[in-house]
Amino acid sequence: MPVTKRVSSNDFRGYGELAQRYKEGVDYAVHVMPRERSRVAVVAPHGGRIEGRTSEIARLIAGDEHGLYLFEGLRTTGDNFDCLHLASHWFDEPRALDLIASCDTVVAVHGYAARGPDVLLGGLNERLKEEVAQALAAIGFSCLIDGHRFPGRHPCNICNRGRSGEGVQLELSEELRKSGDWSGLAGAVRTVLGKLDRRSAEDDIRS
Repeated sequence: MPVTKRVSSNDFRGYGELAQRYKEGVDYAVHVMPRERSRVAVVAPHGGRIEGRTSEIARLIAGDEHGLYLFEGLRTTGDNFDCLHLASHWFDEPRALDLIASCDTVVAVHGYAARGPDVLLGGLNERLKEEVAQALAAIGFSCLIDGHRFPGRHPCNICNRGRSGEGVQLELSEELRKSGDWSGLAGAVRTVLGKLDRRSAEDDIRS
C-alpha cells in the first residue's frame, strides 16, 4: 500500500530511511543500465516527477555508451519533490553505488527552478566542468561554473563517488527542461564524455 502520511525528504539521512517510508514500485522506481565498455555513469537521482525531465535528459546523455541510473518519483499527488528528493550528499541507494563503483566518473543530472543560466555546473572534476561548459557555450547555452548555490563539492555527493572521487553535476534550468529540445545539450556532453573515455584508454596503454 502507498504511504498516506507524507514525510519530508529533508528529514532523511540516506536511502534506508526513505525506503522505510515510501514504497518502491508505488512511490518511486529505480532503473539501472550498466555499460561495461564505459568508465562513465550518468545518473538522475531526482528523476521522474521529482525534478521533471531529468530522467529523459540523462537517458539521452548516456545513450548506448555510458552507464545509466535513474531514481524516479511516481507519486500522483504532486508532492514527489517534497517526499522523495533525497539530498545528493545523502544519496546512497545501493544499486546506484554498485553501478558507480566500477566507473571512474559520474555525471549527475538535476533540475533547478529559480531563474538563471541554462546550466549550472558543479562537482569536483574541474577539467571536465570546463570542457562541458565550453562545449555547451559553443552551441549557445548559458553556463555558470562558480558562484552559484549548487557547487556539488561535498565528497559524498553522488557525482563525486565514482572511483576517481571527482565528477560533474549538471543543474538544468526549468525553462531548458520544459523546452523539450535537449538533443544539442546531450550531444555536446556526450562528445566531451567520449573524449574522456579515450583519454582513459590511452592512459591505460601508457601505464
